[in-house]
Amino acid sequence: MDRVSIRILLADDDKDFLDVTAYGLRRAGFTVSAVTNGEEALDCLVEEEPDIALLDVDMPFLAGIQACQRIRDTSQMPVVLMSGNRHESEIVKGFAAGADDYLVKPFSVQHLVMRLRAILRRTRARGADVTPHHLVVGPLAIDLDAFELTVENKAVRLTRLEFQLFYGLAANVGRVVSTSKLIDFGWGMDGEGDVSLLKTHFSHIRRKIKDVSDLPLTIRAMPGAGYRLDLSSV
Repeated sequence: MDRVSIRILLADDDKDFLDVTAYGLRRAGFTVSAVTNGEEALDCLVEEEPDIALLDVDMPFLAGIQACQRIRDTSQMPVVLMSGNRHESEIVKGFAAGADDYLVKPFSVQHLVMRLRAILRRTRARGADVTPHHLVVGPLAIDLDAFELTVENKAVRLTRLEFQLFYGLAANVGRVVSTSKLIDFGWGMDGEGDVSLLKTHFSHIRRKIKDVSDLPLTIRAMPGAGYRLDLSSV
């Protein structure tokens, strides 16, 4: 991975944290644009066109979760949320807003760098691991190159991670895909995923599809085995 070309948007109102983290990321080879609130983060997206956004949840003017939602309105770029709040309900809110990852403070710069590299590897290279890149399953149309899913010609807005997980099921419709394969497909070999995260992401995917279509589609958890996509119209 060419680290020099990777541009990071870092947004946090804690200036000490901002300075230390930006310094560490730059030493790791990233180009960093550091801002102190959510509105500045959105402006930076337009001006700098970063490769990944790293947003604190509790920022003035526009909180990180709201900034993430605004990003998701126009972009599928990777977004990582950061917070000192480790409650599961808050982490779930972050993923529901479209975040690709959620880091609980405090964490080391070294840990952050490893997580960022892992996210960038799976978002940039995952498409080369699975074929075909264009998949049609009944009323589902999936474009892996563009990270686009349509159901009955209606667009479903998924995060990149949600898209990868759903693609893994759609490419094996009617068959059980093991939990380990889904974790590997979504998170790669870095071991960041687990069973609870799969459950959370598939819950979000079900809701997003239901919001645009009444298609009789079921993402079924198979205890002790994995997940299966059932589509009665196929």
